[in-house]
Amino acid sequence: MRMPVGREALARDMILEIERCYGFMNKATGSSLPRKILIRVDWDPPDSSCNLQTASINVGMNQPDKLADLNALLLHKAGREIARLGLLELSQGAQREDTEFLFEGMIEILEHEYEHSARSLEAAWTISKLLDEMQLLGFSTQRSWSKFSAGKRCLRSAAPGITLLSTLRELQGRERPLKLFEALKKSSLTESLALAFKAPSTEVEAAWLKKVREYPIADEITITPEDAPQLLQASTVPETGQSGAELQLRLYLKNRLGNLLPDGVFINDERTHRVLQAQLALEKNAGYMTVVMPVEANCNPGQYKYQITAVDEAGNLRHWNSSYTVVRR
Repeated sequence: MRMPVGREALARDMILEIERCYGFMNKATGSSLPRKILIRVDWDPPDSSCNLQTASINVGMNQPDKLADLNALLLHKAGREIARLGLLELSQGAQREDTEFLFEGMIEILEHEYEHSARSLEAAWTISKLLDEMQLLGFSTQRSWSKFSAGKRCLRSAAPGITLLSTLRELQGRERPLKLFEALKKSSLTESLALAFKAPSTEVEAAWLKKVREYPIADEITITPEDAPQLLQASTVPETGQSGAELQLRLYLKNRLGNLLPDGVFINDERTHRVLQAQLALEKNAGYMTVVMPVEANCNPGQYKYQITAVDEAGNLRHWNSSYTVVRR
């Protein structure tokens, strides 16, 4: 492990734990890991990566949470890339545009199993269910990883892979997903699914979507109580909407560790049963997220309810109810 000058103590503290993580990931990925891995740790980049050819991992430690436990953060980030390296070796480098959602899902499952924190993945079912209502769940969508994820490695991006692979584990055993990664060596995604699960990919997809649609959304999930999202205020701009015009919802949310992303915030409009995704405000440091809600020209005047769902990167989940008012022009 290579660490910046002045951080050597962290390396000494963590090397044995990372070796234990290596042992777990090696067994979990079919003893596919290289015998030696070089881990470089850097505080400048926020993202991490691995290289199968050089058997190396780059861990980026730059992130917004200044209160983070550095030992836990290093273990989590290194563990994710060790798992990725094992899956890349198992599949002979088959991580690509149409399969990346599988890698992200399996990496999250393995890393949380190692950390004994699998409950953190429960919120992935809520996210998947909301994505399904937005018509953003299914092989045709997930195969376009860049479009679906916009390049973000977050819980929303990983949720489809988590729920798909969890469904397949439940139906055919926990070792079965490894057969899928092995099949990716030589076959396309749909062919690999058929080979691994002895059924057409359409049947695999149907079983997955059925499981997601039947899964009851939790009222609340608490992983770290002191860090869970809080709603400070929900307002509308303008204060009352008009039929035939757009209404902007502004959500003022508090999250101590700064790990609540717009990708984890959804609005369910009771009037239209439409699910909308939050966005960052255009103004820098505005302190709120926005959701643009179209109001149709034939919308009757009245007060309408909507539900806010927020899932942070730790897997804490919260819901709140609010309302907006529509008047005629």
